[in-house]
Amino acid sequence: MKDNFEILFYLSAALSIIGVLILAYVSPLINPPLQQIEEISHADIEKNVYVEGTIEEIKKQKDKSTALKFYNTTTEIYLPKSIQINFKKEEKIRALGTVKIYQGELEITISDAKNIEIIEEEP
Repeated sequence: MKDNFEILFYLSAALSIIGVLILAYVSPLINPPLQQIEEISHADIEKNVYVEGTIEEIKKQKDKSTALKFYNTTTEIYLPKSIQINFKKEEKIRALGTVKIYQGELEITISDAKNIEIIEEEP
């Protein structure tokens, strides 16, 4: 009888560890739901968001980083200098990034080029 409990104990411990490892592997692969950039608020600070919008303005900074301004919002998309993608006005993009505050305004910081995609070319 004691052997059965011992087997069950080790089996449950092994399955628990496997479950935790699977969650640790899968969790970064799950994107938050897609939302319009106008819906981003201060409640989203330090959260990952997946947004879609149309580029109204492209600002190249002195340090070679880029800020993208979308229509109907003051929230900008910030791309560090390590991400060099040639955007054009009127392109529609989707981006996964972290909401931060920069100079009192909300900003979505993109950490990797694979987290941003052009979904509709300019007309």
